[in-house]
Amino acid sequence: MRGVAGAFLLGVPLVYTQEVWFHGGNLPPSAILGLLAGSFLLNLALSTAVGFSAGRTHRPFEDAVVGFGLSFLLAAFLLLLLKRIDLQMEWAPRFGIIALSAVPMSIGFALGNSLAPAEGGQLGDKSSGGLGDLLAAAGGAVVLVFNIAPTEEPLLLAAELGRVRLIGLVVTALALSYLMVFYAEFGGKHRRHQAGNPINTPVLETLFAYLVAFAVSAGLLASFGEVSGLDGPSLAKTVVLAFPASLGAALGRLMV
Repeated sequence: MRGVAGAFLLGVPLVYTQEVWFHGGNLPPSAILGLLAGSFLLNLALSTAVGFSAGRTHRPFEDAVVGFGLSFLLAAFLLLLLKRIDLQMEWAPRFGIIALSAVPMSIGFALGNSLAPAEGGQLGDKSSGGLGDLLAAAGGAVVLVFNIAPTEEPLLLAAELGRVRLIGLVVTALALSYLMVFYAEFGGKHRRHQAGNPINTPVLETLFAYLVAFAVSAGLLASFGEVSGLDGPSLAKTVVLAFPASLGAALGRLMV
């Protein structure tokens, strides 16, 4: 899960980029294969230096292969969910878009073990959960999506995604946030359960953190003049942006 968390955190901002969709579908196969070869070598080096768990660096090739392969599956899943690829596309552009999206995801996968301090952030002893965690969630959401909110991509995606895919984005965001904070074992999980605040139950904290990410997304989009009310298009834009925002919110909570 640490690898999956790293893959989404580093890969999602680039998946939300039209240039990745365009170049992935138009670059020649030799260029795609060259990028994949270079990124695999970088994955191998990172797996040697970091590994999936502390002190376990004696199987770097296996770690690199697993991380690289899973990053392809994660990229394909997200691209299908966002309707950037479909089964009717020719195999070459479909593979190119997946491959280009998988490159940053694979680097994030390899770096997943070092995303957060092993014992939580420096403020871990002072934070008792509740409002402090929600503020950290808001800060993480802003950091991750501030460079996405003013772009055209969330608007384009929101216009093309149907209700089923939008619901899928919400469910995926909630599941990933829950797994990142309460299952990936980044550290601080025991403190979170002992905080004594009703918000700090895993399900409630995940729901409240997603609502914070949703509110942050709506506020940013409103600041850039892209939402003006509770109509369907505005909600769709907010749901699209709230997906990466929820991942940033999870990382923010991990840091404290």
